[in-house]
This record gives sequence, structure tokens and C-alpha cells, in this order.
Amino acid sequence: MELTVIENLLEKYLIAETSIKEEERLKAYFASGDVAPHLKEYAPMFTYFNLAKQESFTKEVRYTSGRKRVFSLVAVAASVVIVLGVVFQNNTRMNEFGTYEDPEVAMQKTKEALEMVSMYMNTGTEDLGYLQEFNSTKDKIVKNP
Repeated sequence: MELTVIENLLEKYLIAETSIKEEERLKAYFASGDVAPHLKEYAPMFTYFNLAKQESFTKEVRYTSGRKRVFSLVAVAASVVIVLGVVFQNNTRMNEFGTYEDPEVAMQKTKEALEMVSMYMNTGTEDLGYLQEFNSTKDKIVKNP
């Protein structure tokens, strides 16, 4: 009778449907030494579980805060460098894009900027000549109704 109960409990255990009380009963059965021959293959598993339960980590764990301190100092230094870079870059931008005191210098810089824009616009419109030639040739070949 008890053997069939143990077999049923073992089946439930293998599909993870046992309660804690039922698992304790299985552990006690396999630890007793009086195990049925066809169930002896499960005995090492339950023996291992009992041994693993008794294991504990006894080695002392050392905490070294020196490494963390170095990382925090590096992080602070990197933050300071980033802040200084942003401040310095903002100062140069204000000087670079600020207003001009001399009207002639302002006029000269405006002309340079407009010439640069004109140059890029002309570069873009050179290809339009090819496009117009393509369209006229296409219109000769394909007559629109």
C-alpha cells in the first residue's frame, strides 16, 4: 500500500505538483534506506538534495572599496571635463556668432556668407540642364495627347 502511495507521490513530484509535506515524505522514504528496487535510481537525487541543503559558504568575503573610489573619482573628473567643454564651446559660439561693432566688417561677412550660399545653389542647379535636355528628348520620342 505504501509503495503505491510513494510511486504516486514520485509521479506528482516529477511533474512538479507535490506539496511541501508530500516532498518531505518522499525525502524521508528515500533517506530510510529501505527503498524498493525499481525506485533505487531516484535515491541519489534525494540524497543530493539533503546534502545540498546542508552546504554553506564559509569563506570570508572581503569588501574592497578602493576600486569603487577610483571609479567615482574618474566619473567626477569626466563630469568636470564635460561641463568645462560645454561652457568653453558656448563662449566661443557667442563670440563667433555675435554682433559686429564695425558696419563694414559686418557687410563683408554678410557678402561672404551670401557668396557661399550662391555657390552651393549654383552647384545644385547645374544638373537641372541635363534634366531639361532629358525632358525635351523624351517629349520628342513620347508624344503626349
